Amino acid sequence: MVSSRRNPSSQDADLLQRARRLEESALALIFDTYYQPLYRYIYHHLGHAPTAEDLTAEVFRRFLEALHSGHGPDDYLQAWLYRVAHNLVVDELRRRRRQEHEALKEGFPDSAATVGTQVQQALTRQAVRQALQALSPQQRAVLILKYLEGMENAEIAQALHLREGAVRALQHRGLRALERYLKRHGLMNLEDM
Repeated sequence: MVSSRRNPSSQDADLLQRARRLEESALALIFDTYYQPLYRYIYHHLGHAPTAEDLTAEVFRRFLEALHSGHGPDDYLQAWLYRVAHNLVVDELRRRRRQEHEALKEGFPDSAATVGTQVQQALTRQAVRQALQALSPQQRAVLILKYLEGMENAEIAQALHLREGAVRALQHRGLRALERYLKRHGLMNLEDM
């Protein structure tokens, strides 16, 4: 997997050089490596699969456009792609604030689960999505990247243009705010902690 850690490997640098030459195999590898993680990141923010698909495609369109114009990442490809995705999410959330949205259907139910279990899972997903939306955009981004995408604090800092200390602080405050929200709405008991 291509990585954007602080010291990009020569393999990463070679892949970016090949991508800058618009080599199809390099572009395909980048797409195959990053499409699903970027899609999940965007989906966890927005909760709407078609919009997440569109915005993920837009990340790659902007990447290709940047390469065509001689811009784009010199190194840290992953951070560059997540930064673009984050900016697109922020723009979409601003657009959404101006209008009301319907409740969005999420995924396919587990056919082996009972109807009661499926309903409980759907309610839990909805509650967590609402709790995430109650956080600040930066807290939400940090928690999604950390816990849903499995990124390290250094990677999150690069992707969001923050210091690692700021990432840790946002993570701490975000978790506390999430906990308060879930308790306030009766979704978390003291025994769950």
